[in-house]
Amino acid sequence: MVLRARAVICSRDFKEIMTPRLIRPLLVVEFLIAVQVWLTFWSEVGGQYHLDLMFWPWKFGLTVAVAGLITAITANLFANAGAVTRRALLYGVLLLGVMAVAGAVTYYYHMNEPTDEENDEEQPTVTDLRCPGSGFQSACGIQNKYFAEQGIAETTTARDFV
Repeated sequence: MVLRARAVICSRDFKEIMTPRLIRPLLVVEFLIAVQVWLTFWSEVGGQYHLDLMFWPWKFGLTVAVAGLITAITANLFANAGAVTRRALLYGVLLLGVMAVAGAVTYYYHMNEPTDEENDEEQPTVTDLRCPGSGFQSACGIQNKYFAEQGIAETTTARDFV
């Protein structure tokens, strides 16, 4: 089955409702709203940290492209009285393509993000001296002279001095 008639979203004629002099300012407002919506969506889905790492021309170009395509789809629908044309479908496919490029760029920055500086430093190691057996006797059974000279009780361990 082949569709020969255009698909119409609304049966009312948009040109009768709205004067042409209001269209351009409304499309500018839609463009600005689309910029805000796209950046919010991108930061939620892709992660704000990855957007912060991204080189600014990527963010600017993809944002302007998405907002421009959304506005072009709306303008095309208005010009054709709400009918979905091939040009509107082309704009939709291009919009999905730009979104895929944005996902690929975000994934690239996710895979190549810098390592944490805190993890690069060597953490100090704590050595715990425990002598098996009772008191301060070492593994070979010799009593520790330093602790004995200090008059420390045999129940005290080396951990108490750290």
